[in-house]
Amino acid sequence: MLTKHIIWIRFAAIFDSLPPDVQHAIVEKQLIPLLDIVNKTKCKRVLASAAKMQRRHASIPVLDLKAKQREVNALLDELHRDAKRSFVKERSHRTELIEQAVESVTSWLNSIWCLVYEHNVDFLLAHRALIFIVNVLDQIEHGRASCRCAFTSMYVPITLKRRSGKIVKSWDLHGAQHIQEILHFIWRDLFLSMLACGDQRHIAKIPEMLDDIEDLMSWTALERLLYGGRSCKCPHDIEEDPDEDPYVDETESDTDEDEHAFSDEDTDLDQPVRDEDWIPKIRREPSALHAKHWSHRISSQMWQFRRQVQFAMTSVFKVSPSLRLYSALLGNSTDPEATEAELMSYLAEMATSCSEVFAATLDIYALHHKSEAIADLLKTHTHLVRPRDAHVLQSAVASMAANPFHQYRALQMIEKELLDTAHATHTALLGPFSLLEVPENHTEIEQILKLRPTAGVRQDRIERWVDAISTPGMNAPNPMALAAMVMGLPIVPAMDGMDDADPLGYLDFDPSDPDLEDMREEFRPRLKQRFEGWSDTALTVKGGSVVLLKVYRELVRSMPFLRANDVVEEMLSRLADKPSKQYLVDAVDALSAFARVQRRKAAAAKSEQKRRANAATQTAAQGPSANSSNQASTSTSTSPSPFTSDYTSASTTPGTPTPPASASTSNGLGTYAPPTVEDEPSNRPETPPPPLEPITPPTAPAPLFTFYTGYVNVPPGAGAGPAGGFGALGPGQGGFGTGGFGGANAQGFGGGFGGGYGGIDDID
Repeated sequence: MLTKHIIWIRFAAIFDSLPPDVQHAIVEKQLIPLLDIVNKTKCKRVLASAAKMQRRHASIPVLDLKAKQREVNALLDELHRDAKRSFVKERSHRTELIEQAVESVTSWLNSIWCLVYEHNVDFLLAHRALIFIVNVLDQIEHGRASCRCAFTSMYVPITLKRRSGKIVKSWDLHGAQHIQEILHFIWRDLFLSMLACGDQRHIAKIPEMLDDIEDLMSWTALERLLYGGRSCKCPHDIEEDPDEDPYVDETESDTDEDEHAFSDEDTDLDQPVRDEDWIPKIRREPSALHAKHWSHRISSQMWQFRRQVQFAMTSVFKVSPSLRLYSALLGNSTDPEATEAELMSYLAEMATSCSEVFAATLDIYALHHKSEAIADLLKTHTHLVRPRDAHVLQSAVASMAANPFHQYRALQMIEKELLDTAHATHTALLGPFSLLEVPENHTEIEQILKLRPTAGVRQDRIERWVDAISTPGMNAPNPMALAAMVMGLPIVPAMDGMDDADPLGYLDFDPSDPDLEDMREEFRPRLKQRFEGWSDTALTVKGGSVVLLKVYRELVRSMPFLRANDVVEEMLSRLADKPSKQYLVDAVDALSAFARVQRRKAAAAKSEQKRRANAATQTAAQGPSANSSNQASTSTSTSPSPFTSDYTSASTTPGTPTPPASASTSNGLGTYAPPTVEDEPSNRPETPPPPLEPITPPTAPAPLFTFYTGYVNVPPGAGAGPAGGFGALGPGQGGFGTGGFGGANAQGFGGGFGGGYGGIDDID
C-alpha cells in the first residue's frame, strides 16, 4: 500500500514533467474541485495562503521578453542600415542608436533582479532575459562598423533598488562593455535564490544554465560569477577606496529587510519549524564571497553555488585545459590537493590528444617543475608543439634544465630553436632580397666589412650591394595602386607591394581574434619574440652562454651582414614602408642586436684573457728580482737604523713575563702553564716588526678667511736638489742644494727661493 508521502512525490514528479498548459488544466479540473471535498477549516487555510501570496506578489515586475526582443531588434536593424548609409552620406546616427539600444536593455536590469531576489519566481525567464542582453551588447560591440568609440566611451549609470526604494548597489560605468559586471552580479543572486527558495526542478536546471553562460562568455564568466562580476583579486564586496575602482561609484546595502518576511513556503500547511531555525542569525562581515545585502538564508547557499561552479569549470577543463583555468580551479577549490590530483589525472590521460592540450600540459607541468614528465613528453611528442606555443615550450625547457640529468637535452633544444628561428628569418629575407645568396654578393659584403666605418666609399658600396641583392621589380608600384592613381582615387598604403598576401590589412583589424591565429602565424610570424624568448631562456640555464656564442658564430656565417650595423640599417630601410614586412624588420633587428651583444662579450672575454696572460708573463719575469728584494728588505729590517733608534725599544721589558712557545705537564696532557722569567725562549725565529713611521705633526685646521700674503706656492721642478745642504746658516738651515737652492724649512728663504728657482723650468 502506498503511503501519502510516496503518492505526493510521484504526483509532483509527474506534474513537473508536464507542459505548462497541461499543468494549468490539471489544476483547474482536478485540484480545484478537491476544495469542495475537504472541510471548511482546511479550505479557509488554503484560501488564506493564496491571498497572502497574492499580496506579496502584487507589485511583481513583468518581463515581456518577446516585446523587448522586437524593440531592440528594430534598433539593431536601424543601426545596420545606418552603417550602410554612412558610406554615401557624411552624417550618421550611430551614437544615438547605440545609446537607445543600451538604455533599453539596461532599464530592464532592476526588474530582473527584483523578480529573482525579492519575489523568487521566474528564474528561467530571468536567465533567458540576461542571455538576450549579453547577445545584444555583443552585436553592438562587434557590429558592422569598425569604430567602437561610441560604445566604449558611453556613460552608463545603473542602480538596483528594493521594492521599498532603498538602494542596494549603484554603478557609474564609463563604457558599455562593463555592463557584464552587473549581469554577473544579478546572475549570482539568481542562482543563490534558486538554491535557497527553488525546488529540485529548479536546482536541476543550474548546470544547464551555467553551460549557457560558459558557451556565450567563456569559462572566465563562471569564475566571475562567484565574485559578483569582479575578478578574485579585487572583489566588489570589500569596501574599497572609490579612487581605486573607476567603475563603481557607490554601494549601499543593509541586511535583507525581507529575511523574516512571508515567503511562498510559509503557510499553515507547512511542516513544524525545526530547532535549527531558531538559532540566532550571526551577522557576517562583507567579503569576496558575501554581499552586504544578503540574508542568512541566501548567504548559507554560497558553498553549494561554489560547488556547482566548480563542477562546471571542471567540465570545461576536461575538454580544453589551460593554465589559467587550472589556476582558477585550484584557487576556488575548498580542497586544493584533491582538486590538483584530479586535474593531473585528466592531463595524464589526454596530454597527447592534440596540440592545444599538449601545450596546456607542458605549461602546467612547468608550473610544478615536473622535469621528468616534461622530458618524457618532449621525447616522443615534440611534433605537437606549434610555433605559437614557443613561450610554453621555453618555460618547459627551463624547468627541465633545472634537473642536471636533463640539462644537456635542454641545451640542445635551446640551440635548435634558436637556429630554426634564425633560418626562418633568413628564408623570409629571400623574399625581398632574392639575390642574397649569389656568390658575387657574398664576396662583395666580405670586402665591405673590411672597410673602416669612417671610409668615404663604404656607404656607397653598401647602397650598391643592397640594390644588387634586392628582388627585381620589388619597388615597382602595385597595378591596383597605379590604376587608382590614374583614376584619381586615394591610394591605400597596403597596396604598396606585389608580394603582400594581405593587401587590405585584414589580419590587423582584430589582432586578438583567435580564429585568425593560424593565418597570423603564417603571414605575421612572431620571429622576434620567439628568438628573444629563447635567448633569455638560455641565460637562465647553466652553459647557455656557450650555446649563445655557438649560435652567434652560425649566424654570422650564414648572414655576414649582421656584423655591420650600417648594412642592416640600409636593408631595413628598404622594408620600412611595407606594413606586411614589419615582422621581418623586427626579426632582423633582433638578430642584429643579438649579434652586437655577443660580439661585445667575445671582445671583452678576449681582452680579459690577454690581460691575464700579460699579468702572468710579468709575474714570471719579476719572480727572481722580487725574491731578492724581499730578502734584502728582511735583512735591512733586522739591522739597527739610526732613524728608528729613538722610537724603538727592547722587545721585552725586564720583569715582564713572556709566554712560552708550548706548555705541557708531566703527565703529557696539554695544559696552560703561567709563564715565568726562567722559561727558555722558543727556537722559532720571530718575525721582525715593521719599521715605525716618523711622527708627523698634526695639521692645523684651515682658517675660515684667508688673505693674500704675496707668497706663491711653486712646485719644485727637476732642478731642485735635496734639502739640508751646507750653507752660510749651517746644516739644514738653507744653502745650495745639488741642483738649486734648497732648505729644510718650507717657509724659509732657502726653501721657498731655492726650491722654486730649481723648478721654474717646469712652469708653463
